Amino acid sequence: MLRVELDTGLAVKVTNKLGYSEFLPKSQIRLSEDGKYVVAAKSWIIEKKELDASKLIVDETIGMKMQKLNETECMVFVNGKSYRRNYYLYKTRNIHTFYFKNGIFAVEYNDEKTHFDEEDIQFVGTKKDGFKDSDIEEMLKQKEAVEEVKVEIEKELEKPDWTKPTKHMQYEIIKACIKSDIPVYLYGPAGSGKNHTLQQIAEELGLEFYFTNSVQQEFKITGFIDAGGKYHETEFYKAFTQGGLFFLDEMDASIPEVLVLLNAAIANGYFEFPNGKEFADPNFRVVAAGNTIGSGADEQYTGRLVLDQATLDRFVSIEFDYDRNVELHLAKGNVELVDFIRKLREKAKETGIRMTFSYRAITNVTKLEKIGMDLKTILLIAVLKGLDKDTCNTLTERYSDNKYFRVMATI
Repeated sequence: MLRVELDTGLAVKVTNKLGYSEFLPKSQIRLSEDGKYVVAAKSWIIEKKELDASKLIVDETIGMKMQKLNETECMVFVNGKSYRRNYYLYKTRNIHTFYFKNGIFAVEYNDEKTHFDEEDIQFVGTKKDGFKDSDIEEMLKQKEAVEEVKVEIEKELEKPDWTKPTKHMQYEIIKACIKSDIPVYLYGPAGSGKNHTLQQIAEELGLEFYFTNSVQQEFKITGFIDAGGKYHETEFYKAFTQGGLFFLDEMDASIPEVLVLLNAAIANGYFEFPNGKEFADPNFRVVAAGNTIGSGADEQYTGRLVLDQATLDRFVSIEFDYDRNVELHLAKGNVELVDFIRKLREKAKETGIRMTFSYRAITNVTKLEKIGMDLKTILLIAVLKGLDKDTCNTLTERYSDNKYFRVMATI
């Protein structure tokens, strides 16, 4: 199959086997369902355009229609023209055959049906290859084999490409808020990909990305002037004055004084830094994140603070949970691994076990499996991480068909 580089409506552009670009008329080719690949083409197109024949199915029926006139004659329609042809019954296969140019074509015998589209017509072979009526059985078998290959190609096209970047399910909502200059607060479990998603959005919007994590001292936001009189900039200062996306992670673990400063900067559009007043750049954007909605510590995140309602009121709050599509991307399509990690999360939550099974666990297991490390060792160091045997027994499913649970049951 050949990748489509451009679709003009009537034709598509591809690269031929010599490395040159060629435009192929759609009337002479067949595209995949998503329109991204040329799957099949007529032989004269392959030859004229010097296409790589090994990547295509040769199908002379493309664009062809046929009308049965009587038991011995038919009308063939190709490229807007019609041709009268003889019509032969091949009883042992219950088909009719007809000749067109150098090709032999077949349709299933049907007393009631008189009109046949290209999907009903099979290209059997060519006269110039020494075709004889007695060879039709073998040629039809070859045609059926080609159809099987075509089905396999279509299946391959339907498979997701896990090498391409994927986006979190909340991506477009977050991007819309940032683009509209609305401060965003993301809340969700650790390791759910907040940082990575914001970097993707910043890149798409053409914004510089600035990051600060869990601020415990005011100068981490404001900057400071040292004993020599030199002002030391912060990530917040650069984003505020030069434009860019400023991301404050773990806002619910930052000291309240910092949040008051951030709230004032967002509300007023200017800020008193140690080196003087600065006004916010028109492209300044701010996103904060935390593991809680702002209500304070819970059993899993014990070091979190209650967020001031005046601060929260400045932000739209968006839940940012683990995304199954992202997990499948990280696991390279390993559904069994993703189901295993997600089930562990559910069981940990149900039983009150304080353990995080994040994207990092999926990534690490995938990498270690690739180099052939023993699966039991992988689970011990990358997933369970020192959990005692009783806790492991609580989390495992002993009669599961999942290979990861089967190994876990032996720990």
